Amino acid sequence: MQLPNHLVSLPVGAVGWLLALAGLAWAARAAPWPALRADPTRIHLVLLSAVFLTGMWSLSATLMPGLTLHFLGAATVTLVIGLELTLIAGLVAAVVSALLFGHGLAIAGWTFLLSAALPAAITYAITRASQRFLPPNFFIYLFIGVFLSAVLGVIAHGGATALLVMALGLYDADIVWNNYLSILPLLAFPEGVINGMLMTALALVSPQLVISFDDHRYIDGQ
Repeated sequence: MQLPNHLVSLPVGAVGWLLALAGLAWAARAAPWPALRADPTRIHLVLLSAVFLTGMWSLSATLMPGLTLHFLGAATVTLVIGLELTLIAGLVAAVVSALLFGHGLAIAGWTFLLSAALPAAITYAITRASQRFLPPNFFIYLFIGVFLSAVLGVIAHGGATALLVMALGLYDADIVWNNYLSILPLLAFPEGVINGMLMTALALVSPQLVISFDDHRYIDGQ
C-alpha cells in the first residue's frame, strides 16, 4: 500500500504501526535464531529477502493515491525463509520503501501489514494445509503452495487495501471497484506465475535454501 503522509491521520498511522510492531514482536520471539546462528547463509537470505520485497513493491502502477498495483513477492519469501523471518524482512522492506520512494513513514505500518504480513500468512496457511491433507507431489507444491498462495495473496491484499481506503473515506465503493478491484485479476495471475518460476528454479537448483521444500518428500519419493 502506498499513501502519501498527508492522506493519513496520526491515529490511523499509529494503529498500523502498533499492529506492525505486535507482529514484529511475535516474529522476533518465534524466529529460529539458533538455526540462523548455526548457518550464516540463512541470515544472508533474510537480508536478500528484504531487498527482494523492496524491489518487487517498486514495480508499481499508481491508479489513484492509495490505490496502487504492485507485485508482492511475499509467497516466495515465506516459502524460502519461513513466516517469522518474512515478517521481519517485510517490516524492513516497508520502512526502506517509505524512505526510498517517498510513500511516508506514517503508512509504513499498514504497508507491512497488507503487503507482507497478510500474504505471508496466507501462504503459510495454504502450505501447511497442503502438506497435511494433500499427497507429497512436486506439482501440488508448485500449484497449491506457490501459485495459488501468490494469487490469493494478491486478492487478499487488494481487498484489504480497498476496505482501508474506503474506511478512511478516501473513495467510495464504486470508484474503488471501477478503478482498482476490477483490474486486480490482471496482477494476480502474473504474481502467481512469477512466484512459480522463482520457486521452481530454487527447488530444483538449491532445494537446501527453501525451508518449505523437502526434495526427499517431493522428488525422491515420486
